Amino acid sequence: MRKAVSLIGALLALTLSSWASAEYSVGFGAPISSLVRVSFPDSSTRFQPPSDVVDVLADAKDAAMIYVSGRTSTGKPSARDEALAFARAAAARAYLIERGVSPLKIMVNYVSAADYIEDNSTVAGRLANQRVDIELIYVPRY
Repeated sequence: MRKAVSLIGALLALTLSSWASAEYSVGFGAPISSLVRVSFPDSSTRFQPPSDVVDVLADAKDAAMIYVSGRTSTGKPSARDEALAFARAAAARAYLIERGVSPLKIMVNYVSAADYIEDNSTVAGRLANQRVDIELIYVPRY
């Protein structure tokens, strides 16, 4: 019995040391985040990323997680603006899925009012605020 216990202990030690060796372990680096923004004309839900954003999104299927956030330029929330913000996020999500991104990687969020990145009192500011933010999270393996 004592030999069996010692043999089991030796096998366990050998197994644990082999799992800890470099050939069996995979290291993960710190997550890398990339953010792109796509603006929408008033009341539009048509997702049309500019060419520089298309280039960034071309590798989106390799991301570990993707956060899509739809926004409007209104000051007060309303049911109409909630639906608009959600539709913008859903359009971006559909774009990503059509290009091979797993829907399981995409988290959708939306805010219909007051989440501004620019001065909302100007036409240019409102255009910037009517947007979808897409954050791509990559986790490097080595």
